[in-house]
Amino acid sequence: MTSNDRQRARHQGTPPGRPAAHPTTFRQGAEPDLILADEEEEYDEPWPPSRLPSSSRRYDVDAYAQGNPRYALHPSQVQRIPLRSSAGRLTEEPATPPRRRRSGGLFRSHPLLWVGFGMLVMLLAWTGLQALGGWWSLHQDDVTYGLPRTAQYDVVVGHSDSASTPTHFIVLNLNATVVVIELPGGDTAKARIYRGPQLFGPSANLFPVTLSFPDPAGGGQPNMEIHVQGQIFVYLNQHGQFVPQASSH
Repeated sequence: MTSNDRQRARHQGTPPGRPAAHPTTFRQGAEPDLILADEEEEYDEPWPPSRLPSSSRRYDVDAYAQGNPRYALHPSQVQRIPLRSSAGRLTEEPATPPRRRRSGGLFRSHPLLWVGFGMLVMLLAWTGLQALGGWWSLHQDDVTYGLPRTAQYDVVVGHSDSASTPTHFIVLNLNATVVVIELPGGDTAKARIYRGPQLFGPSANLFPVTLSFPDPAGGGQPNMEIHVQGQIFVYLNQHGQFVPQASSH
């Protein structure tokens, strides 16, 4: 293409090297040339045009570097995502809180366990009260009768005695054997010793022994009775001394 063609094409708005879009005419006696049908129309826009087509625009590739993408955050822009239908149903109905499991422990045990525990406490309390009562009784005997268990009496039994000089009696639990000592009229030279019953059982040597002098006939000659562990042993007053009463079977 000659310089005239290029100038004419630029003037007509056709890029160089591209055929005309309109039919061409030839002039007689002249060199054939490419002439546009609207020859009179002129274009004010220079070539190449100042505005490039979109296909040739250059974008900033730094913001989207390959292998290391960078993102621009916009906190002011909030995009709301619509809930699904299933999620909407869940939000409409209030969620039922999970049932709280009862924790085990001593205070949530079976009632029979508490019954057994109460019976055990009562048994321990009863045993403790019995032990306390036994200790108190033993303490009282220690204070009253001492060790060995001893009791003393002054009684007029008609054995060379009188109201001013009564007979003195001493009864002992000496190693689980009852021993009665009589001092007629308080005279140690006339002392008599009566051997009583033998005692048996646990702690028999700690049993208190007491005396009584009933006078069923009322003649001033009372009998002697030995009391130990709920039992009574009778000694008859005969001929200035006491004789064990024969047991009847």
